Amino acid sequence: MDLRCRIVAIAVLTTIMAVPVFAANKVEPGFQGVGGKFGEVYECAFPNSVKLDGDLEDFAWQLAGWHFVDNKTGTGPAPNEADASIAFAVVADDKWLYVAIRVKDDKIIRGEEPPGSSWQDDSVEIYIDPNHGETAAYETKNGNWDSQITIPADNIGKDPKKPDLGGTGDGATTGTEVVVVKTAEGWDVEAAVPLSSKGKWDINPTDGMVIGFNIHLNDDDDGGDRDHKLIWSKKDVDDRSWTDTTRFADLQFVNLQLSVDVKGKLTTQWARMKANQ
Repeated sequence: MDLRCRIVAIAVLTTIMAVPVFAANKVEPGFQGVGGKFGEVYECAFPNSVKLDGDLEDFAWQLAGWHFVDNKTGTGPAPNEADASIAFAVVADDKWLYVAIRVKDDKIIRGEEPPGSSWQDDSVEIYIDPNHGETAAYETKNGNWDSQITIPADNIGKDPKKPDLGGTGDGATTGTEVVVVKTAEGWDVEAAVPLSSKGKWDINPTDGMVIGFNIHLNDDDDGGDRDHKLIWSKKDVDDRSWTDTTRFADLQFVNLQLSVDVKGKLTTQWARMKANQ
């Protein structure tokens, strides 16, 4: 291998294994440029599986696109990113939509509210519009069931298969499994939303398929009501996603398998570069 090839190999490997770094309202594309457009569309690579254990260093997360929401984006801005900011990524296999959320939060407030009111405490929200209906009110019929899935920080250390969830559209009964872990800068969420939720939806990913999607963060700093609200979707300027799916952005499925070994990825990259020479 000549010097140029060695340099290319090192650069590709470094790009593949780079850990996402927080930055204001940006998209850090993943493998082959998958990522999407901030606040408008997330490109979700499939089929890719994740071990649900709260470890966001899984290979799929290393290679997925990450969207970063700063402390100013939403209806309740925070004073700085250490107080409240998030980064998230999404992949899917044939059974689950996996969502990873890294939360920066300098004061974790948990367990003060019951799951139905957990939006007043530290929590994240995942929004699903399975048929991309974009309706002003949530649809509640099988196949077209819209849901807000609220995941409070109070799930830290709890059973992933029996999480305390909330949310409109019966978000607590979607069958979502969750691991939440405390980190040095806040807390991480690794969630698995079933692609087939009995009585609600049956999502079968195909290349280019689009569903409605959004991510929110609720941040409580003092143990009272919620203090800050961050929102990814550019359409949700008034925090109405909990009842109105026209405020959602999009998630588009992209047929791209990430979970293969690094050697295989480098071989694929080199083959493409040689073909383009």
